Amino acid sequence: MDTKGYKRKIYIVDKKFQFKFVIMLLFFMLITVFAVSFTTFYVIWQNVIDEFFFVPEASKKLGDIYLRTSELLILPLIVLSIIAGIVGVLLSHRIAGPVYRMKKVSEEIAKGNLCVNVKFRKSDELHDLADSMNAMIAGVRNLVKEDRSTINKIMAVSDKLTKDVKKHKGLKAEVKKTINELNGIIKTLKKNSGRFKTE
Repeated sequence: MDTKGYKRKIYIVDKKFQFKFVIMLLFFMLITVFAVSFTTFYVIWQNVIDEFFFVPEASKKLGDIYLRTSELLILPLIVLSIIAGIVGVLLSHRIAGPVYRMKKVSEEIAKGNLCVNVKFRKSDELHDLADSMNAMIAGVRNLVKEDRSTINKIMAVSDKLTKDVKKHKGLKAEVKKTINELNGIIKTLKKNSGRFKTE
């Protein structure tokens, strides 16, 4: 698969997919942070409060420390969320980009263009799927080429028969009818095969 010269410049290619991916990543990150923070804070502060609850000076001082510590944790949480969002977009881009590219190639194939190939960047995911799709396109392209070759051979035989019928006017009407039917089949095959661009 050729990856040389193909570089995607837009990082958000499938907004819906990438938005869901980033939201899920942030959600799981925040759940983890809150679970760890809550558990740690609860266990530590529960022990500290139990120890110093009846000492008024220590209790007030520990309450202030608890509030300052809680405030200090908010900024890293915001920074981690922003970093996770950026990482989420970059990671989702490695999947959304190839899916978007395959969608565009599929649209070209639906139009009859068999000259296309799926090309990804080295860092993208789904290379196996791209290889399979390229093999499928090559297989269909070869089948169409073989069909066109067969059509050309049938056309040559039909043309020869037509010339022979014109030379020998005594041939039966059934031979002429068969030649006309053969020409009709050739036209249909040529029309169907002609929809595909193979070169």
